[in-house]
Amino acid sequence: MKKYFVISLPRSGTSTISKMSEIMGLKWVHPPHSSYLTYIKNDAVDFLSDTPIFNPNVINEIINNKSITAKFIFIDRSFDDIFNSWVKCNLYKNYLGMYNQFESGDEDNLNSGQRFDFKNYNDAFNGEKLTEENYNEVFKNHKNTVINMVKKSNSELLIYNFEEGWGPFCDFLNKEVPNKNIPWINKGTMFNKI
Repeated sequence: MKKYFVISLPRSGTSTISKMSEIMGLKWVHPPHSSYLTYIKNDAVDFLSDTPIFNPNVINEIINNKSITAKFIFIDRSFDDIFNSWVKCNLYKNYLGMYNQFESGDEDNLNSGQRFDFKNYNDAFNGEKLTEENYNEVFKNHKNTVINMVKKSNSELLIYNFEEGWGPFCDFLNKEVPNKNIPWINKGTMFNKI
């Protein structure tokens, strides 16, 4: 069973690439949240992106799952653009709120979804608190970690930039390039340079 996993962070273009996969005839879920194991085990979904797929621990689970052929995609987007999108959509504010609650021992006031999200961000950032001062370094460390994990496993990996158009994405999926524009999702809050 072949499955595609987008291992880049939220707000990097995961909604857009998921919609692109639908145009290619794949069944996608974005984000899979805590149901990701169910989606990995059955053929209801071919293409998974966003939380928790970017978590190195989850990537390791996927790599070690011998019941699937895993192929990985990393969306190569400017760290400044990703962070600005986190700020613009309040993801950064929500992350800081969750971080502060965990730091103060007040995590019981978080619902199960917030706890799940925070655990995945914390794992993705190797326990380091993301700030306005260190986001470039934290995002770079995440990128290096997940790309190196996939390369070490000898799994197929596409490092993709939307500016390259459909070509590399379609080649990776072994599909014909569609006669359609890329379906920008959240363009007003995500893609300032495209």
